[in-house]
Amino acid sequence: MVIKFKEMGLPEELDPELASLSTDLGDLWSAQHSLTAQLESFLKPPPKPLKDWRSVGDHLADLKSSIEHMAWHVSSVRRPLNRIANFAYRKALESDATG
Repeated sequence: MVIKFKEMGLPEELDPELASLSTDLGDLWSAQHSLTAQLESFLKPPPKPLKDWRSVGDHLADLKSSIEHMAWHVSSVRRPLNRIANFAYRKALESDATG
């Protein structure tokens, strides 16, 4: 992601936003895969019928932790995402005006 934006001419002044954007999106992608695995594990039928509420509680606590982690990154990614998107639209308008 960093290379793509740098090749397109993203200015150095947006490097902190690019670093944050890359980190947050990477962590969200990874967290999504982890959440999927947790849900699949929770929903997979056990080999024998279980009524193990402790296990259910543990699964739900893990899901909550993953969701909270994702929520933090969703909140964190908004500002850099908006700043870089605004830059992209300004560049597009400049290109349209000269083009």
